[in-house]
Amino acid sequence: MEDSTHLLAEPEMLRRAALESGYLYLRGFLPEFLIAPVRSFVRKGFAELGWVDADDANLPAMKAVPDAKLSGRGWDDPNWVSFQSYFSQHPDFLTLAESPSVMAVLQAVMDEPAWLASMNFCWIKLPGSPAHTTLPHQDEWYMPQCKSMWSMWLPFVCTPLEVGPLAVVPGSHKHGVREHRNAFSGLQVESDVVWASNEMSAGDVVFFSARTIHCAWSNMSPTMARVSADVRYEPCSVGEDSKLRTFQK
Repeated sequence: MEDSTHLLAEPEMLRRAALESGYLYLRGFLPEFLIAPVRSFVRKGFAELGWVDADDANLPAMKAVPDAKLSGRGWDDPNWVSFQSYFSQHPDFLTLAESPSVMAVLQAVMDEPAWLASMNFCWIKLPGSPAHTTLPHQDEWYMPQCKSMWSMWLPFVCTPLEVGPLAVVPGSHKHGVREHRNAFSGLQVESDVVWASNEMSAGDVVFFSARTIHCAWSNMSPTMARVSADVRYEPCSVGEDSKLRTFQK
């Protein structure tokens, strides 16, 4: 991925880069004082559910409990679903999601102020669960009412390639919404498509549009869990009706 951190002081250039590529990768963008409290309560919750080891030091890594699994497709595991409401309403998450630096990037990209939408999730990808890998897709296909939405993806742990970071197809947002096979299988991409990805650290973020094709690589680590979040935003001009429709989707 091309690092756009050097453009943070130039909002117009940042906007141009976002509109050209359909994403922004900002290395080391979020400070530890915003990430650590969220990682701490997420770690505690996932440890209580039997998925990761507890770690009072709150290091930027989560070791999976041996043979831990999520049920079903992962995203429909009842324990994971129940945790999302707690996560998305937690004060520490809201402090991070609505921090001035985040909102300033979104204002530059959208050319107007943004607000925090719903459908915000904390994901865990455990070792040995290739069926739970996020396949290529465009968010707008699932949420057609949210054409102006941008998402922020961030890892709470160090995420080398073997742990499965986010990947995007630069420029894919320019070609409209493509037909997806179904809600579970995503879309078929050509074998010669050029993906952009790289290992990421806690503090790195990727902003991407609702039409940008993206996926996550499988977690191939034998012991480490990938823990990340998707955070959704819409421009203020869209209005609250869209927020309600997004939540009900």
